[in-house]
Amino acid sequence: MKRNRPVTQTLIQTSIRRGLGRALAIAAAAGLLAACQTIDGETAGQSTAAPKPNHFGSYLAGRFATRQRDAAAASKYFERAVEFEPGNAQLLERLLISEVSKGDLDAAAKTAQDLIKASPEQRLANLVLGIKEFRNGQYPAARGFFEKLDGRALAELGNRFGTAWAHVGEKNTDAAVAIAKGLLGAQGLEAFAIYHKALLEDAGGRDADALQSMALAYKVSKGDSLRVVTHYAEMLERSGAKDKARAVYEAYLKRSPGHPIMEASLARLSAGGAPPAGIATPQQGLAEVFYGVANALNQDTVVDLSVFYVQLSLALNPKDELAITLLGENLQKAGRLQESTEAFSRIAKGSPVYPNAQIQIGSNLAREKKPEEAVRVLTAALTGTPRDVETHQTIGDTLREVERYAEAEQAYSKAVALIGKPLERHWVLFYTRGIARERVKRWSDAEADLQQALQLKPEQPLVMNYLAYTWIEHGVNADKALEMLHRAVELREDDGFIVDSLGWAYYRRGDYAKAVKYLEAAASLEPGEATINDHLGDAYWKVGRQLEARFQWERALTLKPEPDEAAKIQAKLDKGLDGIGAVRAAAPVTQ
Repeated sequence: MKRNRPVTQTLIQTSIRRGLGRALAIAAAAGLLAACQTIDGETAGQSTAAPKPNHFGSYLAGRFATRQRDAAAASKYFERAVEFEPGNAQLLERLLISEVSKGDLDAAAKTAQDLIKASPEQRLANLVLGIKEFRNGQYPAARGFFEKLDGRALAELGNRFGTAWAHVGEKNTDAAVAIAKGLLGAQGLEAFAIYHKALLEDAGGRDADALQSMALAYKVSKGDSLRVVTHYAEMLERSGAKDKARAVYEAYLKRSPGHPIMEASLARLSAGGAPPAGIATPQQGLAEVFYGVANALNQDTVVDLSVFYVQLSLALNPKDELAITLLGENLQKAGRLQESTEAFSRIAKGSPVYPNAQIQIGSNLAREKKPEEAVRVLTAALTGTPRDVETHQTIGDTLREVERYAEAEQAYSKAVALIGKPLERHWVLFYTRGIARERVKRWSDAEADLQQALQLKPEQPLVMNYLAYTWIEHGVNADKALEMLHRAVELREDDGFIVDSLGWAYYRRGDYAKAVKYLEAAASLEPGEATINDHLGDAYWKVGRQLEARFQWERALTLKPEPDEAAKIQAKLDKGLDGIGAVRAAAPVTQ
């Protein structure tokens, strides 16, 4: 059984996680960010009794769709349930959440009005209605809703920054900046508060104050945040300090080589182009607040919350390409691949992040088992420039996952040809090309790639596992391979595939007792892997536990091994291990 490494993520996705929202992520982990309830829990202070039978089926279907992270389906079922019981606050709240999560603010606002009638202080309803009024430029009305958002961390952010940006819309910069200053001492939110204070000052025409505040935000965030870096450098450009702006761009590129937004900004500066105007409207300013929250929540455990808040951001600033990228990424994590593709398709051709969006569309198609279509999209996205490294790499990943190893190797080689001097982050490229080359029996080239990957990323467990396992199968460097596998297991003791490799190494050395020890551990870690169960059966046979060996082989056959491996396992069941000659293992299991 071969398991290939998932398609790699894009540079833009990695970069947008950095910086300002880290404190919010910590708060989320502590359960502090719910406005007054959880996305998949019961409403605080309300009855948790099951809904009445007349809408119970729709309610359960909506709950199931929510757990499946299918906002559109959840919205449909909760809407049906609400038809049975229009005044049920719990149902209305779930419907509102689903409508926001699928990006329909207008429908959510109608639901919020009904929810307010049932529960006037309901925070999510007031938040949605406030955003609806704010989007329409009705700032006093928006403030009235935002002022009802208090009591919890995220609610307070919505209250204060929603009110602050409403004041900007009313030309009251003093009141707006005063609100931001009130958050400067908040634990864990210093960089976030300073950053938004700078944006408020900039929007109010206080250029000198804004530049000073943004410089402080840059210092506090240690130059790690893409948003802070971008706004700081652009403010420097507008103030005439172009050399300082260039230094800020270049410093970020040292941290994230090849970052498309930074490269585009630096190219514009070098060409003498005018910098963007920054936050142009109060709507863009408040959208930035919710984007920061959503970015902080961009984690597997709270991805639904991230989708919710990035949709609020996009309701206010629908053309924000980083917010669109974050939405596409979150939908991808949630397994909503078609919706993810629709989100990434909103990135305009010619945008610095367009190639990255196309890579993610290709990745989605690959995950949907559409490799031909994925390769077509990815090939069309090639630019003929060094930026094509990741596109070629993703083409290679797509082809490798469908075992078209020769074509995958060619794609990886095109990527390698474009990188120049390899950097640490390129270890994955050499690792995956090494896998492809090993599978087409170009062992010496594969070995060189795997060793190159280890030079770039010393003691990387996946690489050590693959290289050592293959050495063992080729009968070379046996002692070094065993040492390397022990180290890989130390680094990832709960990785059943690596533990399996160590057990198989002992098997090949004839130390069957130790082989059984490690292979049993591997099978307990990965009970559903055919190769691991097959290996354990071989080891059991060698120590005289033949009944258990046959059980493991039979189990391996139920786990759908590849046809050639299934034939070998069946032969062992028919003739016993001693009756079929030497065992040649499958290629190493990879992740």
